[in-house]
Amino acid sequence: MFRDKFWISLLLTVPTLIWGHMLQRAFGYTAPHFPRISVDRTRIRTAVFAYGGWVFIQGAVRELKARLPGMMTLISLAISVAFVFSAVVTLGYPGMPLWEELATLVTIMLLGHWIEMRSISQAQGALRALAKLLPDTAIRVVGDRTEEVPVDQLHDGDVVLLRPGREDSRGRDRSRGLEPGERVDDHRRVASGPEEPRR
Repeated sequence: MFRDKFWISLLLTVPTLIWGHMLQRAFGYTAPHFPRISVDRTRIRTAVFAYGGWVFIQGAVRELKARLPGMMTLISLAISVAFVFSAVVTLGYPGMPLWEELATLVTIMLLGHWIEMRSISQAQGALRALAKLLPDTAIRVVGDRTEEVPVDQLHDGDVVLLRPGREDSRGRDRSRGLEPGERVDDHRRVASGPEEPRR
């Protein structure tokens, strides 16, 4: 979601900056003038706020409903104030509009959230890959006998038996011995704690 919004907002931000006052003043050029460019610029600037900034406003509403204002609330406040002030100035109120600042802020925030969501997705994928390494069953020692049970039926304090010849969670055959640098005990006690099933 953030990726698509970022690229579209970036395409809309480029003309906003080219025909804005900041770049023209900084680089000393004059943007070409077209008869309908002023109307089109206003529509483009509004589209950046409405399309790219709406996701932050929705996030701010959720944060305020939960009484936990955070980054979404801060961003939505900044872009909303910039939009309202710039619209009023465009309609004739004296002042300097903030269209370029508004478009740049929305685009940069979308980029930041896109990178953040991608990092979270990659971390979740790594956790799922680690979960696949867990064995499905374990050999539990009960008195003088052993029984094979699903791992979700193990309790804190159970004694688990590791036998040579059984594949470990990575699919290696323990009958061929341990790899260099590895140590494993024949009996390993599950860490003690509250008597609750492991999930």
